[in-house]
Amino acid sequence: MPVEHKFLNHNWKNGFWTENAILKTDKYVPEVLFIGTNNPKTPNANFADFFYGRNYFWTGFKNLVNGNFNIQGTRMPRRGRPSLILNPTIDEIFNLCEQFKMSFADLNSKVLLDHEKIDFLKNDNVILNNIEYNLINDGVRKGIHGLAQLDIIGEVEWNTDNIIKFINDNSSIKYVYLTRKPIGIWGVKFNEIINKTTNQNICFSNIFTPSGQGAPVLNSINRLIEHWLFNNNPNFGILNHNWLQNSGAQINNFNNLL
Repeated sequence: MPVEHKFLNHNWKNGFWTENAILKTDKYVPEVLFIGTNNPKTPNANFADFFYGRNYFWTGFKNLVNGNFNIQGTRMPRRGRPSLILNPTIDEIFNLCEQFKMSFADLNSKVLLDHEKIDFLKNDNVILNNIEYNLINDGVRKGIHGLAQLDIIGEVEWNTDNIIKFINDNSSIKYVYLTRKPIGIWGVKFNEIINKTTNQNICFSNIFTPSGQGAPVLNSINRLIEHWLFNNNPNFGILNHNWLQNSGAQINNFNNLL
């Protein structure tokens, strides 16, 4: 059995659900789509309750609405079971989705496609042919292989066609952001989405990963928000200021706080 995306086909029973690892809702028409890589349904270490539920994404957006840096850490600890009360709560996340008219999709719908049994390590990594793989990391990190290497050996099911259909079926979408640098196989798939989108008025861009890992963010919510708002590195884009402000983000406050 393959390892499916944790929210491949999921219903929160509050007007939000997923089909093919794409968020859908009857509460609003989406204006912005964030595209990530993978969020696997693994048995030990993935406590995510929503897209980007563990990292800085939702703490960042709550700070943007509040106009400050009151929340400094990731929403969930990097290791171990999270506390029962999260900041923001899952209900606040749904409110932010509606406030900013956001939707989400991931490029990988399934991994480890043809195995009768998968033996997970305690950290949810797996060993294939004496090589250790992490099912969340995009590539090799500290000698452990990731999704790009799983793709090379035919162990990834791509969600590209479903994402293209979703974008083409929703003419309300104005901005599409890839939440990583579009290089390697990720760049190939992102460019495929761009090239097969029928709405030529959509702005496609990429932003620094909400995990906050790597330079220049280096696990800082302050630097991550600065990068999202004011980055001038040509390898990344920025979040559209008009969309943010029209949705209630207090971005002018960050000129004085950064």
